[in-house]
Amino acid sequence: MLAGIFGTVIILSTMRMNPPVYATIKEDTIVFQPDERIKFSKIESIKYFEDTKIELVSNGFRWGSDDYFSGDANIRFLNTNGTEKESVYKCKAYLHSRSNDYILIELKNSTRSYVFNFDDEKETKKFYNRMDSFYKSSE
Repeated sequence: MLAGIFGTVIILSTMRMNPPVYATIKEDTIVFQPDERIKFSKIESIKYFEDTKIELVSNGFRWGSDDYFSGDANIRFLNTNGTEKESVYKCKAYLHSRSNDYILIELKNSTRSYVFNFDDEKETKKFYNRMDSFYKSSE
């Protein structure tokens, strides 16, 4: 019983130390966390998936709940009939389950990519439009 209480306390305190990650734009950089930054000059492509279902397979440690996922993952973007639109292998994912819109960033000369969204579709689309205009102006 003591082990159960201890485990619950550890899980709850870990959840508070790892809040959901939101992307921001600062100057010529997309910032996910203080140590996770992407310069627009390093981006190969930016894609937007609207009203899309995904299949997610976690790679290694993941942080998540029913409402949020953070970690390395393989992701398949699916059409409404279940066929695959695109797949991403070993990406960094910051996903909110309440939204079915996603942004995919692929980096130049790298196999690293990012898939993320916000709490709702409007915020995700708004951020994509802002990010896309910065990206196009940096080309």
